[in-house]
Amino acid sequence: MLHQCHNVIRNREKKDPAAAFDEIAKILFVKTGIERRLREGRSRKNLFTADFLDEQKQIHDDPMNVLFAQTKRDYEVDRIFDEDDRIDLKFNTAKAIVKLLEKYNLSDTSEDIKGIAFERFLGRTFRGEIGQFFTPRTIVEFMIRMVEPQEGDVICDPASGSGGFLIRFFEIVRQQILANADREYEEFKAEVAERTDLNDIEKARLRREKYAVIQETIDQKKENSRLWKLANRCIYGTDANDRMARTSKMNMIMHGDGHGGVHHHDGFININGIFEGRFDIVLTNPPFGANVEETDVIEEASVTVPEKVEEQYTKDFGDLYKEAMKRVRAAVGNSIASLFDLPKNASSKTKTEILFIERCLSLLKPGGRLGIVLPEGIFNNPSLAYVREFCEDRAFIRAVVSLPQETFYSSGASVKASLLFMQKFTEAEQLDFDANKAEAKAEIDEKYAEEIAAQTHSLNEAIATAKAEKKTQLRQALQKELKAYLKQMETIKQAETRGLLKERVPYPIFLYNAEKVGITATGEEDQNELYPNDNQPPNSNVSCLDFYREFRTNPEKFMLNLEESAA
Repeated sequence: MLHQCHNVIRNREKKDPAAAFDEIAKILFVKTGIERRLREGRSRKNLFTADFLDEQKQIHDDPMNVLFAQTKRDYEVDRIFDEDDRIDLKFNTAKAIVKLLEKYNLSDTSEDIKGIAFERFLGRTFRGEIGQFFTPRTIVEFMIRMVEPQEGDVICDPASGSGGFLIRFFEIVRQQILANADREYEEFKAEVAERTDLNDIEKARLRREKYAVIQETIDQKKENSRLWKLANRCIYGTDANDRMARTSKMNMIMHGDGHGGVHHHDGFININGIFEGRFDIVLTNPPFGANVEETDVIEEASVTVPEKVEEQYTKDFGDLYKEAMKRVRAAVGNSIASLFDLPKNASSKTKTEILFIERCLSLLKPGGRLGIVLPEGIFNNPSLAYVREFCEDRAFIRAVVSLPQETFYSSGASVKASLLFMQKFTEAEQLDFDANKAEAKAEIDEKYAEEIAAQTHSLNEAIATAKAEKKTQLRQALQKELKAYLKQMETIKQAETRGLLKERVPYPIFLYNAEKVGITATGEEDQNELYPNDNQPPNSNVSCLDFYREFRTNPEKFMLNLEESAA
């Protein structure tokens, strides 16, 4: 169906695949909006028909864009469409697309069917062109399973691309809720069956009543039900690319919803429900290699929220939200990098992946879990030691899983990547870590204090003598020597403090070098050792996920078993 729509646009309008997709996406948003208004009783007539467009053609020059105007108003807060966006199709082309789509009710179609259809359509349309926005499904599945999502968890992807992490989170937690509801009903049935004080009619009545009560708790259309909360209060994402923000949002709708928290916005800047200290889980595959320049500034439009929307978010999130928006509004006109601690020099460019590490950690609640795809240089480049120390000072590094070089070839990326999993310190853990760090620093400072004082005194005396004797070159050389000495000693002290800290606060880190991750360099399906599946390598009876869970349960026993296996 979607491919037919794509072919109509390609053949009639001669648009490239990405531009054709943009038009289909706009029309799909119009359709889902009309269906929603019908379902909620806000409209009595289905306006998404070819016949209705013919009727409206007598009144309006461009009836499709009249419908689209309402859609843009519906998604104004999410910034999914610009004010001047329009459906750029001839009337007969738009009508042909509507004719193809009008017989389907997306609200009633199975999430599995329409979700798979939309993802296949995305894959065929965008392979190669904007593939960098698509994280391979096997990587998504593995990362989701590593962070073990549960009902009540709130997730964010600040570079959501096509929405893969958010969709899989939604599916897994929805399955948990439905399975839990089934168990609750079966347990109740068993209890009722054992009761001797009831006849069969009374037992049947109790079962019906319990079933109705449970169904209410999992009715996604019912406000505050378990599935409604999952779809409307637990899923957030943003992407700086407008096309991908729309794609992510529509992908969520097709997979059963949860799209309300997805926005077109810079992932570095707070907006709506996306701000610091909010999330139990952050999963993301941020863009690699690009830079945040000094000229990338925070604009007023990026932090402007309609008054009613701001009132609602203030009601929902209280002081946390007000403080978060206050921070970014105070920074309007400054560089985006000025919001962060990691850039060494705010006046120079900074790699986006470095800022995303800090952003993701800041988005997490204390104790929250992070999974992020990063270029391998982050883990082994000596010049980036400060980034690794930044992470160590705020979170437990739970696992690093190295991926094959070709994992992202089919997405247009050649950088070798690894997956980093961290768990942010709780408030108590942070206090304990900071105390240990301060103590370690004090010990190392004391260790070198006498030596540094003596050497500094000696060089300062020499400098004073050279100055008195007007030996300018010697004085300058001695001053340079003193500066270099103090810098060298600071480096030594920092390294020794870090070493002592690791001795005082030791914990195990899971390391794994994956060779088969379910995708070839050309994007075809391959063997997969990351998690249990039907296509594990013959020599891999235990997956990486199994190893990790065993390691987390008992690191000492795991290492002992590993040594025995190697022997």
